[in-house]
Amino acid sequence: MKPMQFLLFFCLLFTAACTEKEPAKPSSGETVRLTNVAYGQHARHKMDVALPANRSEQTPVVVLIHGGAWMAGNKEDMKGFQDFLLQNGIASISINYRYADASLHYAALMEDVHKAVSLCAANAATWGIRNTRFIICGASAGAHLSLLYGYKYDSGGRISGIISMAGPTDLTNITMLNYAASVGLGTAIFNIVGAAYTGSQPLAPQFAEASPVHQLKNIPTLLIHGTADNVVLYSQAEILTAKLQQQTVTYKLVSLPNEGHDLGLGKPAVLQLVTTEIINWINKYGK
Repeated sequence: MKPMQFLLFFCLLFTAACTEKEPAKPSSGETVRLTNVAYGQHARHKMDVALPANRSEQTPVVVLIHGGAWMAGNKEDMKGFQDFLLQNGIASISINYRYADASLHYAALMEDVHKAVSLCAANAATWGIRNTRFIICGASAGAHLSLLYGYKYDSGGRISGIISMAGPTDLTNITMLNYAASVGLGTAIFNIVGAAYTGSQPLAPQFAEASPVHQLKNIPTLLIHGTADNVVLYSQAEILTAKLQQQTVTYKLVSLPNEGHDLGLGKPAVLQLVTTEIINWINKYGK
């Protein structure tokens, strides 16, 4: 399954697993949805906010980052996931970010995530939520951005847990680079990194700088990955978990046997497993 197909599939599955709620007035006692909230000047500096009824400073808050090979996708791709979290009494912010290209790389996308997180903290009193201890969660490329931000770019120390669903973790891994090139994702990696890999010269330092596994921080990390993923190799999850274990960082790897980049969410048993693990992680490290 291609990355964009995964995003749409992911959204539809979570939408099917829950019932849409109507928008409500901005009161802490009622459910609130805010769409296209600007967090910066760029056209893609927008986020959708979903706030559960009866929220307080004890309510978990999740920052959601969509996938799309860093060059596609939108916050709306995570709407089904937002609905699911809302029905479980969890607040969430789903963000757009600028697309990576030949001149815009990982550092710029990290600036976008930081602006969005900072705005959430600044609006905490208005929205009736906490201003710190956020969970950051992403799918595919969004998982990579979640990991990298939590480990390296969270200068305000507001991230208390990370959830990665099928995310790249080590952009210095030659096996991964060669495989990405073979499935048409080489340009996407070069764009996010800001350097090219030719196979005949040493990797530029940006490859390590853009790799979560080389920027570890002691933040509880949940990884969910299919062992038959043909977009982001399962070994990417294994590489990160080995490093997390070595550095005694709290983590959990949920391996989904024989599942691909869509995590097998079309199967009720897998969907139940994945959603349970996500809710448990949020409630444990987001409160």
